[in-house]
Amino acid sequence: MTKTLTLAILSLLFLIDFPVKVLAETVLERIERTGVINAGARKNAIPFGYEDSHGQWTGYSVEFLKILHRRLEQQLNKPIKLNLQEVTINNRFDVVQGTVDIVCDATSITQQRLDLVDFSVPFFMAGTQFLIKKQDINNIDIGGTLAKVPVAYIPNTTTDQLIRQVYPLANWQPVNNRQEGIEKLKKGEVRAVASDGVLLLGELVKQGGEPKDFILVPEIPMTSELYACILPKNDARWKEFVDTSIAGSENHQLQEKWFELETESFPYIIKSFP
Repeated sequence: MTKTLTLAILSLLFLIDFPVKVLAETVLERIERTGVINAGARKNAIPFGYEDSHGQWTGYSVEFLKILHRRLEQQLNKPIKLNLQEVTINNRFDVVQGTVDIVCDATSITQQRLDLVDFSVPFFMAGTQFLIKKQDINNIDIGGTLAKVPVAYIPNTTTDQLIRQVYPLANWQPVNNRQEGIEKLKKGEVRAVASDGVLLLGELVKQGGEPKDFILVPEIPMTSELYACILPKNDARWKEFVDTSIAGSENHQLQEKWFELETESFPYIIKSFP
């Protein structure tokens, strides 16, 4: 009697649970049903997502999301609304697990992050460097220990997790973003800012800084960071759709527009930076 009752209860639980698993929507199914794609990007990560001098939200990642939007409309054969939302370093992994279908910004793939979310195939490679004043090039030994040298960094980034271990004797100063770090560098409150070189350079020029007065060291970045879009966990069809969009010819043209030295849309010229 007890065994029969147990089996009956388990069977009932199975019947209750089974439809939930079968009917769970994929991202593509939800977009088709609602007619909306919720996408996230940042406004402080030049050249991937930022506001230009006219207050327009632009950047490589923003334009890629528009490519994704157009491909969705073609595949689903219906109008789709692109709901673009600003995300931050602190919430980018949380929102993609709840309210956002995809986040594209300057986010590096790491094993720890793969435990929380999935990633698309990479679309850019960057690396950690120090931005310093050119006048300090002979006073700061990057090949040494940086003992007591005040260095600005952003917590909860790969720079935080990796580079601080390489230079444990440096006087690490947490900042909220690259803008704050570079402002402190200009004022002399820190001697260096550690972050991905391409993002440091972008923020410097956005603030009206003169690249000729600063330098990124070492010349070869200390890390190899693969940037990719953040995706909800365990949605193979959505990941495949995003991956094929990144691998497509339209995105290749977009990458040439933003990152090819002769034709790039950066708000600065990389090759003029020493």
